[in-house]
Amino acid sequence: MNKSTSKFFKKAFLYATICISGCFAMSCVDDIPEESRFTWTGELIATHLEKHPEKYSKFVTVLKKANISKKAESSLFQTLSTYGSYTCFAPTNDAMDAFLAEMIEKPESGIISMDVEQLEDSIATEIAKNHIIELKCLTSDTEDGDFPKLTMNRRSVSISTETGAIMLDKTSKIIELDIETENGVIQTIDKVLNPSTKKIHEQILQYPELSLFGKAVMETGLDSLLNIFELKYNVDIDIESNKYVSAEGKAYPPVERRQRYTVLMETDELLANPENNHLNMPILTIQDLERLAQDFYGTEATGDYKNPQNALYKYILYHIIDRQLSYTGGPGGFIMENYTNSGGGFSSETNLPTTFDRYDYFETMLPYSMIKVTRPFTNEEFKRDIVINYAQEKGSRLQDPRMAKYINVVVLRNEDSGVKNFDQKALNGTLHTIDKILIHNEDEMASNILNERMRWDVSSLFPEMTNNGVRWEDNTADQATGRQNSTTYIPDGYCDRLVVNGIVNNTVILYLRPHSTGTGGYPNYQGDELLAIGRYDFKYRIPHVPEGNYEIRFGYSYSNLRAITQFYYDGKVCGIPVDMNLVPKESPLIAWVADDSANPEEARENDKAMRNRGYMKGPASCVLDDKGSSMRDSDLALRKIVTTVKITKGDHWLRFKNVTTDEKRGDNWVQFNQDYLEIVPTNVINDPSKPEDQN
Repeated sequence: MNKSTSKFFKKAFLYATICISGCFAMSCVDDIPEESRFTWTGELIATHLEKHPEKYSKFVTVLKKANISKKAESSLFQTLSTYGSYTCFAPTNDAMDAFLAEMIEKPESGIISMDVEQLEDSIATEIAKNHIIELKCLTSDTEDGDFPKLTMNRRSVSISTETGAIMLDKTSKIIELDIETENGVIQTIDKVLNPSTKKIHEQILQYPELSLFGKAVMETGLDSLLNIFELKYNVDIDIESNKYVSAEGKAYPPVERRQRYTVLMETDELLANPENNHLNMPILTIQDLERLAQDFYGTEATGDYKNPQNALYKYILYHIIDRQLSYTGGPGGFIMENYTNSGGGFSSETNLPTTFDRYDYFETMLPYSMIKVTRPFTNEEFKRDIVINYAQEKGSRLQDPRMAKYINVVVLRNEDSGVKNFDQKALNGTLHTIDKILIHNEDEMASNILNERMRWDVSSLFPEMTNNGVRWEDNTADQATGRQNSTTYIPDGYCDRLVVNGIVNNTVILYLRPHSTGTGGYPNYQGDELLAIGRYDFKYRIPHVPEGNYEIRFGYSYSNLRAITQFYYDGKVCGIPVDMNLVPKESPLIAWVADDSANPEEARENDKAMRNRGYMKGPASCVLDDKGSSMRDSDLALRKIVTTVKITKGDHWLRFKNVTTDEKRGDNWVQFNQDYLEIVPTNVINDPSKPEDQN
């Protein structure tokens, strides 16, 4: 019996033996049109909870004390009394009693009484938000792993069935499944969800299997870095004037601005095995780990672990990613997968087919370094694994023989982590163990790992988008306003790497969550986009790629709402202004011709003709409809070649300025679409033996 078949019978058994209310549905439901959202007349979540005081009265009290936001007068109970789409994990009265009794023994919890009426509103808010997801999810259609959306408290909740019961975070059993209401679903649980309030370094230190890595974090003083959580944020989300109003509706700024991290870690067992390093020595002490690191990071400041030039310090920094990433995809995943915006018409599993590898690139806290993250669907050896620094051609192009032990590093699932009772979720990030030692080697990255066309969805360039629930999720401002909106207003200064030039009011930056890419929609890589509106003039820092010569490309969708844009690289003009209002298949300046109207040789010649004009078709790896049409087939999707330049170590910026002279096209409604960025080594483009693919 295969795994999926086993899981089917397991859940069938659970559903046969547990009291079930309601009926099955077709996966997690989000953004359903108002006229088709409710198919039967029944209770709202709040109504059902209040009608059953024998089970939920204490949780109802918590919901009534919990505030939707700092300034909003409404409670979370009122939120669950309105139409919308929610999953409520509702602890029983017995579960609440057990939780309160446990917390009374911990003075730091702030809970001093078994009477829920005595809870401070802030504590009630914390408890309540840990139990609500703004998305209807039935357990019958949710795969093992994290739910596809975070709680209102910005914490992930996992679901698993390995123990013969349906468990949340491996600690709380669902004892009544899928109680459907008109505004969502209730899952009755036997234990209060109480995610860790420890910071990352504190979380690491509680596991003996990670003692050496944890000691290295403390010895280097990098626990101070991993202690960062709250960031400066001056936007008052509750002030009505802090929204952007467009023809499409209102866009509100993000609710929070916090720093979160991902830490990749080797267990003591992994480090102790001499076969896992090129020195063939057991790594048992801090000094051993420093000795290994020195072979790649140099011997400067030996023994001075808090010195940024010390090899151990650099080693630990390379294990820290600048954003929180989960294993199972969805909001904040390593890879864009397991994400469905049913109301918006986008599904990662439809629009990003598994005939192509999926990948992304993230900067680490080691200055000017990156990791490559891949889900290599085309390689059976690693299929369905998350692989760090996946090497070209299975490692046959290694530049440094020592690196054979340090490439293709697999991120381990929780159950394979090698850590007993492993809670990966800290207050300000996520922990993952890996199956090999992680090493940064500049030559290997430049000549092998990153010697390829690199592509970033523009939204992924800014860690704040992922860390604060902006990217892929619903507009997080809905938590404060109660309004449904698919667009988030990004205030100037919210993202450190995104800077507005000149008068701020002339440039409005909007994030559009994934939406339809097929008929009636714009073709977007990974579904989402940034949209600049007005007399825009802004810039963003490009990723820290290895030093070398590169071609920089910019992906966008044509629309008659676009303006004329001047591109700049590090303040220098890149070519003539680009009229993004030109119709690709009609303009001789672009010369776009559909592949299906030409033979293969003619299609290749059209590609060359477009490149000579500074354009390329969209990638073939993003599917737009159920017929298999891709962005390459869409005359709306283009890549603009911005410049060819030598990129040196340091910060480099792309600037985009509206230079339209026609007032009709240059006023506040004009748009600048930003879909994805490509940075491609020129040797990849110029290698006739291995032409760049169309993906």
